[in-house]
Amino acid sequence: IDHHVWTYVGLSAPLLGASGPMRSVISGENMGLPVDDLVAREMELSFGSTNTVNMISTRSGWDGNPGDAQNRARLASLRRIVDDIEEAKGEKAWDDYRTLRLLLRDKVDWDVDHPVLEIDTERCAEGGSPCEVEHTVTITPADVENGNIFDEFNKVWHEKDAPLLVKKNQLEDSFWYTDFPNILNHTWDRPPIKHVIMSYGVDISTEISYKYTKRIQDGAVPPEYDGVPTLRSVVSEEEGGALVEQTLAGARDFSLRSKILKRKTPPRRLIRPANETTLPHSGDGTVPYISLAWAHTWLLHSARAGLHGDGDGDAHAGRNHLGAIAVSHRPKGGMRWVEGSGGDTCDGAEDVCAAGDSSTGTSHPHGTKYKPEMVRYESGGVSRTTGMEYTTTVVEAIGVEHKETTRNYDILAAVFTDVLKFMHDDLDLL
Repeated sequence: IDHHVWTYVGLSAPLLGASGPMRSVISGENMGLPVDDLVAREMELSFGSTNTVNMISTRSGWDGNPGDAQNRARLASLRRIVDDIEEAKGEKAWDDYRTLRLLLRDKVDWDVDHPVLEIDTERCAEGGSPCEVEHTVTITPADVENGNIFDEFNKVWHEKDAPLLVKKNQLEDSFWYTDFPNILNHTWDRPPIKHVIMSYGVDISTEISYKYTKRIQDGAVPPEYDGVPTLRSVVSEEEGGALVEQTLAGARDFSLRSKILKRKTPPRRLIRPANETTLPHSGDGTVPYISLAWAHTWLLHSARAGLHGDGDGDAHAGRNHLGAIAVSHRPKGGMRWVEGSGGDTCDGAEDVCAAGDSSTGTSHPHGTKYKPEMVRYESGGVSRTTGMEYTTTVVEAIGVEHKETTRNYDILAAVFTDVLKFMHDDLDLL
C-alpha cells in the first residue's frame, strides 16, 4: 500500500467504532431523517454496514500471547514501551500525554467510567407500581464486538422473528466466518503509509451508554411477543469528560410525531463531573472520545517497530519514547502554534494572536467554529525494511462537531499545511 498511497488523512475516524449504532439496531434512531425511529430500525437491521462501526474493545489490542505472530501486529510490545518510559522519566513523563497514559499504561476501555449498556428486568405490582429491578444484565465492550449483545437481548425480549439474532448471523456471515481476515476483532494499527494525519473535534456532547428496561406486571397476561426493546436512559459524555444522564419518561418516544409536536425533551442530570471521570474530553457528537483518541497509539509506531527488530530490544531499556513525540498547541483565537499542550488563551499573547482575530463564534463563511483551541502531536520514524521516513500527526480541535471537521477552516488549514510541506520536502513540487 505504501507504493500507491503517499499520505492518508483521517477526519473524525471512529477507529474503535461508536455507541450510536447499538441504539439504532436495538431500538431505532432516525439520525435526523424525517422517519419514525421504528421505521429507521427496520432499515438499520437490514444494513450490513452498521456492523462495521460496532465498538471494538481496547482489550482486543492487548489480549493474546505476545509471542504469537498474529499478535505481534497488535499492542503486545507497548507493554515494554510503557516500562521503558517510566524507567526513564517516571510518572512525570506522562504530563503532556494523558491520553496515551490512559490507553497504554492504564489500559482503559469503553466502560472505564460507566457500563456501555445495561438491561434491567423490573417486576411491577398490579396497577403498574411500585416496580423493583429483579435482574440486570451488563453488556461489556467485548459483548458488542463479538455479537453476544444480540444473544443477551434475545434472552430478555422475545421479538417476533428474532430480528436481533438475524443481525448477529449477518455479523458472523460477513466478518467472523469468512475466508477473509476479520477486521472487527482487533484494534486498528497505523497503516503502512509514509504520512498519516488524524484530526477530529472533541468536547461535544456524545452518547456513550444506554439502559433498557423490560417491565413485567403481576396479574397481567404475558403477550406472545414483547415488541421492540424499551430505551429508558441515555448517558452522554460532555465537555471535559463529565457524564450526564437523560432519563426518558415512560416508554420511549422519539417518534417523528413527537418531534413535530415539539414535546418537551426529558431532563438531563449530571452523574459525574469532569474532575471525577477518567477521560479528559468527550467525543465529537457522534464518535466517543476513546474511539477517536485511539490514533494516539499510532504515535509510537517507530518505537514498536524497534522492539520488533532483530532482538536488540535491550537497547531501548530506560528510553523515554514519549520524547520523540512533539506536542504543540494553538490557543483559542490564536494565529500560530506554540510548543506544549497548552491550556492558555490569546489574552496578552500578541506574538501568538493577531489583534481583533480572537473571535471563536460561528460567523465564519463556512458556518463552522472559527479558531478553536487545537492541540497537535507529531512523531516520525524510519522504516527498518525500506528506509522510508514516515510521520504521524494527531490534531484535536476543541469544540468542533463531527460533521464540521470536513469543512472547518482551521482543521483543514492545519492538515493541508502539513500536506503542502510534505509535497515540498518529498516531491519537490512546491
